[in-house]
Amino acid sequence: MEQILFFDTDDLLKNYWSAHPLTGFEPIFIEKTLNACTAAELAPYRDARIISSFTHSDTLGAGQLDFFPNLKLIATRSTGYNHINLDYCQRRGIVVCNVPAYGATTVAEFAFALLLAVARKLIPANNDMVRDHISISNYMGFDLAGKVLGVIGTGSIGRHMIQIAQGFGMKILAYDPFPNEALQGMYVDNLSDLYQQSDIISLHVPSTPQNHHLLNEKAFQQMKKGVIIINTARGDLIDTQALYWALRTGIVGGAGLDVLENEDFLLHDEVVLNSQDRDSEFLLDSAMNLKLLQFRNVIATPHVAFNSIDAINRINETTLKTIQAFAEGQIINSVSNR
Repeated sequence: MEQILFFDTDDLLKNYWSAHPLTGFEPIFIEKTLNACTAAELAPYRDARIISSFTHSDTLGAGQLDFFPNLKLIATRSTGYNHINLDYCQRRGIVVCNVPAYGATTVAEFAFALLLAVARKLIPANNDMVRDHISISNYMGFDLAGKVLGVIGTGSIGRHMIQIAQGFGMKILAYDPFPNEALQGMYVDNLSDLYQQSDIISLHVPSTPQNHHLLNEKAFQQMKKGVIIINTARGDLIDTQALYWALRTGIVGGAGLDVLENEDFLLHDEVVLNSQDRDSEFLLDSAMNLKLLQFRNVIATPHVAFNSIDAINRINETTLKTIQAFAEGQIINSVSNR
């Protein structure tokens, strides 16, 4: 029976595969990320042809994948695949597949929850209630109705974010290099216009070289004083040091962050402790992340916007179909040629 290696596993994944067995395959569940596993732990599975990872791993390339000489398929349980070295996989003939769509409503709802929490200072109010140290004047927020929401990226998640915001009576500005016809009239010609006019800015674009540090010091300098930043996309869209500066100076009035640049240090400290390749920039960003958490007007969550039972079921279902198709000689949901 052929083995499938699943990394970053939990009970939901195990239960799903137990209820939906794939004939001829034995799922092997490993709780650690692939890059945190030792050679001794992986030795029994060296001949694996199929592995399934999640976004919490370091970039999967030669350092991890050379261990599997027969590897033919990586089925990432995510839409994003920037944690996989596609060039390396192409040279090796390894097909990389993702979950194209599973959480458009899920992530958009979470992004709006972050916005509501920041706007109405829910976390400080709750924390003070727990400590029995209440000061009503500290929890004054602002209405969302009538405010301008700038949405960067109008794919499925961005569009759902817009729909929710419209229900709250917000005004919408949007920016996307590939506009959606259904949203005509909302788009601005350039990001500078969106920065200058938005009361809130929400990011819904992928991590690409072009989008790296999309929000940097220059971008923050163009924004309204007191702007709110929401990021449920990828941490490296924001220059961490620039965001810290913008919060300190009051340019940014609050932030809801489900993702952080170089978030490995906060989410998986064993990854950092086991690695010898961390540079000074990574260490500085890690220190800045810890400083960000000290701001009362910042809410940070551990990359969980995707994490609803409905979305997880869709992820597992799509991953099963991808692996089943591969076993039958077909390739679906491939990102290898994108």
